[in-house]
Amino acid sequence: MTATESASRLGPYVERLLQNAYVQDNLLDAVENLREAYERAQKRRVEPARDEKIRRQLRQSALSLQKAGEALKSGRQKPKKRRGKQTLVLVSLGAVGVAAALAASEELRSKLFDSVGQGDDGAPAAASP
Repeated sequence: MTATESASRLGPYVERLLQNAYVQDNLLDAVENLREAYERAQKRRVEPARDEKIRRQLRQSALSLQKAGEALKSGRQKPKKRRGKQTLVLVSLGAVGVAAALAASEELRSKLFDSVGQGDDGAPAAASP
């Protein structure tokens, strides 16, 4: 196999690597985990073969490399963020905050219920028997 044949075979993969942010993120994550594991292994007190944190970092690095390779082969892109859950959580927190403020303040409750009790023309609503 000549150099031009191998370069032509690798061309699409290199192009995907340069364009795919998901692959780049996974490769960056793998490199960071490997760097952290290396730095921890350099400490004199740590025995690398028995250190659980180093094992976890190496495992995470290998997983990131595997994801990057699979994404490179399949062309998988980074998943788009969904904002529906975040919006729901914010609205819920706001509702809980309003409920807590109403429960804590008699003045707010009276203002709210007085404005609800008035009719369309601003006059108090007639009491029903």
